[in-house]
Amino acid sequence: GSARRALAASPGFHKYCFIELLPKKLVALKSLAEEHPGKTIEIIQSDANTALKSLCTQYQWRNERAVLFLDPFGMHVEWTTLEAIAKTGAIDVWYLFPYAGLYRQAAINANALDADKEASLTRVLGTDEWRQAFYVQKRQTDLFGGDDGEERSADHGEMLDFVSKRLKGLFPAVTAPKVLYQGGDSKNPSGAPLFALYFAASNPNPKAFGLATKIAKDILDTL
Repeated sequence: GSARRALAASPGFHKYCFIELLPKKLVALKSLAEEHPGKTIEIIQSDANTALKSLCTQYQWRNERAVLFLDPFGMHVEWTTLEAIAKTGAIDVWYLFPYAGLYRQAAINANALDADKEASLTRVLGTDEWRQAFYVQKRQTDLFGGDDGEERSADHGEMLDFVSKRLKGLFPAVTAPKVLYQGGDSKNPSGAPLFALYFAASNPNPKAFGLATKIAKDILDTL
């Protein structure tokens, strides 16, 4: 759906890059490209992290600009990928952050955090400081004077604030996230929060990111 929407945008982009790893979805993208013979479309079969890091080094960004939509499957966008994007100083990013994945991986009881969950959180957030930000030592002690481990003290909103601060430390400008829920609409949401949609501008020029974020906020307000 997002690829089709991008191709329908008017005015259009000079070039489109669609990144997909799964063969079935790759076939669908190729079929979509055939519907637009007049457009320059590159379809890349790869892990998105690998492909994006490569794309970020292929262009002379002084003379190029781009808009990127990151729609990850779960906790798959690496922080190092965001660093490569921000370094271009030219790519504006719409990032559909996996909000539900964040608070599901960060279990309430730290004893439930296995190595895979810890690695996933660190990979997505770019630091292991989430441990100190999200967890506190339990007050209750056992009969032998020991402790009962750590428990999560941060609620969902505080965890998302941590994400926002991390992104603002990387990009020159970042909008407040638009939280998308399981059901309902923006005025009457229902169910659990699933995603947080961010806009981040890489261009360090205040006039450039000021205009970009103004447009982004207007779009987010309509959701």
